[in-house]
Amino acid sequence: MAANEHRNLLDGNRHYPLGYEGADNDSYLGKGAGTTYNDRTGQMVWSNIIQAFVLEKEGTLSTEVGADYIRMPYGFRLTEVRASVKTTGEILIINIYKNGTSILSTVITIDAGEKTSTTAAIPVVISDYVIADDDEITFDIVLEGETAPTDAKVYLVGYRTT
Repeated sequence: MAANEHRNLLDGNRHYPLGYEGADNDSYLGKGAGTTYNDRTGQMVWSNIIQAFVLEKEGTLSTEVGADYIRMPYGFRLTEVRASVKTTGEILIINIYKNGTSILSTVITIDAGEKTSTTAAIPVVISDYVIADDDEITFDIVLEGETAPTDAKVYLVGYRTT
């Protein structure tokens, strides 16, 4: 092995394999496994930078159509959606729409007494992962019961597409 060869790829940011500079889709080269100091078994893989857009409705929540909206600034691929509230209440149901059409086949649910949809008894299912540049994203709220939670946030998690 030559003096300038590097076999330790533990720190992917210091080693630039051929093609690293050519990532046209905002991806980066990182380790897919072997990310701890004692584990050097991982391989380099192309990964996408994960981003999140947040839509929100402040105050005491009630059933509402078009609680908030965003126009996407670029193409986006959803990997996850979730919701949270500041204070708990009855069951809260949230549906997300792209240009007026639902992108969920199973809507987001925040169960009674919970603050997040990640602990819901029925998990959310995304049916449309692809969001184009300038698509309008909105969400509706349905409150089941009389004790209303406050301050809802809806998170669109994914990565930019070209």
